Amino acid sequence: MEFVILDLEWNGTYSKRKSGFFNEIIEFGAVKVNDRLCVEDTFSVVVKPQIGKKLSSKVKNLTNISSEELGLGVTYTRAVSKFKKFLGNAVLMTWGTSDILALMENHQYYWGTDRLDYIEGYVNLQSFCERRVYYERGKQMGLSTAAQLLGIDVQGMEHHRALDDSLLALACFRRLYDEEELKPFFEDASKDQFYDKMRFKTTILCDLSNPLLKDADMSFECPACGAEAKRNGEWEFKNKSYRADFRCPCCGGEFKGRIQFKLKYEGVVVKKTTARKEEEPAGEMAAAEEADG
Repeated sequence: MEFVILDLEWNGTYSKRKSGFFNEIIEFGAVKVNDRLCVEDTFSVVVKPQIGKKLSSKVKNLTNISSEELGLGVTYTRAVSKFKKFLGNAVLMTWGTSDILALMENHQYYWGTDRLDYIEGYVNLQSFCERRVYYERGKQMGLSTAAQLLGIDVQGMEHHRALDDSLLALACFRRLYDEEELKPFFEDASKDQFYDKMRFKTTILCDLSNPLLKDADMSFECPACGAEAKRNGEWEFKNKSYRADFRCPCCGGEFKGRIQFKLKYEGVVVKKTTARKEEEPAGEMAAAEEADG
């Protein structure tokens, strides 16, 4: 079995055809490895923009891709043709699903369908690494964060350039690879279910009467002694989450509880955080909000 780890860079631009903004892919970078994770080949292609002629200042600063490089790039359709040959029958991996969504969006623009018929097997490498590394549940782990947690030296790598990012993702994968642990993350990209999952938009549930929510989801344990705490007052919905004051009947401790419900394709994800009552959702609570993006 072979794996191909793909990374993309894209430029947000306005499309008259779509009457809206569009993530136009401007660079492909990928590395192919065998089942021992030894590098067999690499792939790097700059794509000449055909929708937006200028890079946004943010993309310029992140990628350091110059206008001269873009001018020498190939068309998107040519880039995809070359990548198909490079991918072959390998299992495709990306860090998170944003690159897959960008491929689907660009494929829809050029070919009228978002089905990526050249991809057979797929693994979300970010999800795999989050499972293997101790990390805050419900919080997405960026590639740079993963590398830092795993003690990977990033010197000499150009962050936010596609090939270097794919090689950094490989370095993380090598540290965490376990054949049996990886199996649950394999997805069949030839099935409709795969595209249903990719298209699904994660939403924040803001109605406590939603039948998907359970009474047990609303309970909190005292962070001091572990006993079940009692809620004081009504729930308040603020910044995409519910908050309330709690008091522990055992130790008398008081704290604020924060709970968020995210509806994902797989179901509802419940995330809870607590803070001392005198702390307004700053510190620990605010950090959690920032992570929720």
